[in-house]
Amino acid sequence: MIAMLYLAIIFPAIWADIILLSVVIAAFYFLYRSRIIRIQKQKDLLESQVKQRTIEIIKQKEQVEKQKRMLEEEKTKTEKLLLNILPREMADELKNKGKSKARKYRSSTVMFTDFEGFTKLAEQYKPEDLVAELDSYFIKFDEIVNKYNVEKIKTIGDAYMAAGGVPIRNKSNAIDTTLAALEIQRAMLEIKEKKSELGEVGWDLRIGLHTGALIAGVVGIKRFAYDIWGDTVNIAARMESSGQIGMVNVSETTYEAISEFFITEYRGKVKAKNKGEIDMYFVHGIKAELSKDEEGVEPNDAFWHYVNLKLYSNINYKNAEKYIIKRLAGDLPEGLHYHGIHHTKDVCEAVERLAIWEGVKGEELYLLKTAALYHDAGFIDSYESNEPIGANLAKEMLPSFGYTEDQIKQVIELIGATKMPQTPKNHLEEIMCDSDLDYLGRQDFYPIAETLRQELVEFGKLEDNPMQWVEMNIGFLSGHKYFTKSSQMRRQPEKEKRIEELKNKLVASKK
Repeated sequence: MIAMLYLAIIFPAIWADIILLSVVIAAFYFLYRSRIIRIQKQKDLLESQVKQRTIEIIKQKEQVEKQKRMLEEEKTKTEKLLLNILPREMADELKNKGKSKARKYRSSTVMFTDFEGFTKLAEQYKPEDLVAELDSYFIKFDEIVNKYNVEKIKTIGDAYMAAGGVPIRNKSNAIDTTLAALEIQRAMLEIKEKKSELGEVGWDLRIGLHTGALIAGVVGIKRFAYDIWGDTVNIAARMESSGQIGMVNVSETTYEAISEFFITEYRGKVKAKNKGEIDMYFVHGIKAELSKDEEGVEPNDAFWHYVNLKLYSNINYKNAEKYIIKRLAGDLPEGLHYHGIHHTKDVCEAVERLAIWEGVKGEELYLLKTAALYHDAGFIDSYESNEPIGANLAKEMLPSFGYTEDQIKQVIELIGATKMPQTPKNHLEEIMCDSDLDYLGRQDFYPIAETLRQELVEFGKLEDNPMQWVEMNIGFLSGHKYFTKSSQMRRQPEKEKRIEELKNKLVASKK
């Protein structure tokens, strides 16, 4: 009974505690749940903000990249535009320093081109057609000068001006510019032929070149222009105006720089406006032995090898040549109709040609040419035994032109090999001997042989008997032999024709 009463009293208290505890737990749970929900909402909000910010950053980055690309494109366009106006070296200097100073060049080659009768041509075209036609030519010229590292300077109306050796100096500028000029004239000829087939009129072009000193640089602070100044520019312009359509006309300084590689024609002294009379030369093409297919159009490997030899050899062949030619011109006796300067030059050309055919490379080519220069120099002092005199002259003078003792010794041996009867002991001596008598197998044999006859008669070595001379030539030609394979192939057949012709002439004289 008492227990029952006790339970009745405490039971409501326990339930109250349980209910209170439940309320407390529920309150804590709801608080915790609310906090979790709030934290999740904050997290979601933060993630949303981060995501939004990330999107904004990506968009900003894309915009920056786009702007960067646009700037790079504009920079590239600007640089291309600048390079169309100025050489790269000048453009880089302007970008880096804000200015570019003029430079002096000791040797550069300036080329001028001009269309013949452009004023009359202009009357036959609409203005827009005239500009388009002119532009098509100049684009072709641009391609060609770029090919040979020649710098286009500017166009002035229908005139086109370019220069080799600027802004980067080089020793080959005269050769490079000549190659470009020849190719431009060939391109003009091809265009004219195509137009003729279509019943249209092609344009004719004159080209002039001159090599000399000049000043080059950028002028002004607005609308920059790369230009060149000096008398070299003026003379080059005179070379063009004094030239002929379809031809490349060059001055003597250009001729001296290129004559070893190109077929040239001396025009004599030609009057040039405000310059008096100037020695001028036409350039017809590359020498056959230095061109592919021997057509004189495209240089072969031997051409560039020879160019490098000329530009970088220690031997100063050109000055050695100038000295001996001047000496021969002043000291050779009268009456040397055959053994004159013309013969020396002929043998020099023959030995150069034959050496290249025979594959001679390096300074041996210059040693052969030097021997050819001096092989008949002994005629200055004596008509008899002239070879030793020429050899002594070479020994005396060649050291001052950069030749070593060994090279001079070889030159002397080559000179000695030309003494009759010829008995060459090596390949170079064979080339020398064949070059000395190269004309025996050429079509100009008869006029050259006649000069020898006149000389022998004048010096009392031969009676003035035409048939006796024919017999002597038959005997000499029949007994002579070419030593090199190139001469045997290229000269022997013609020599045999001469023998037959002379024999027929002799037979006819006895009837």
